[in-house]
Amino acid sequence: MNNWLLFVHILAAMVWLGGGLTLLIVGLRARASSRPEAIAEFAGAVPYVGLRVLMPSVVLLLVTGVWQVLASSAWKFTQLWVVIALVLFAIAFLIGAVYMSRVGIALARAGANAATNRASASAALNRWLAGYVVVLIVLLLAVWDMIFKPGL
Repeated sequence: MNNWLLFVHILAAMVWLGGGLTLLIVGLRARASSRPEAIAEFAGAVPYVGLRVLMPSVVLLLVTGVWQVLASSAWKFTQLWVVIALVLFAIAFLIGAVYMSRVGIALARAGANAATNRASASAALNRWLAGYVVVLIVLLLAVWDMIFKPGL
């Protein structure tokens, strides 16, 4: 069972990190596009991918990570690497839930008017891109923590 938990945990992390990186690249492409509707298309894709791909991976990641600690006699919630992992997860989750959701709503609104107000849509897209760069950095730190397990 532990191998399956680890497999799903790693797969969920790959989906969250890889999906986020892909969205970031597509967002950069939309920003560079001369087509005003490119930002609107991206703005429509973000909630679709977020709710159907990223959010399930976030939930699976947390559930399987906690389950692995509970199932292992060698791991405890007080170990430094587990504490770091939970703090990094919380930071990434809160940035997503608080900042990225608000910016996503603003991006969707601005994207709907991108043809008439390109500057506003570009500004909203830039805020989204900046926020997701922070999320990806936090996730990369979490990957580092999972591999090197400081304090173990």
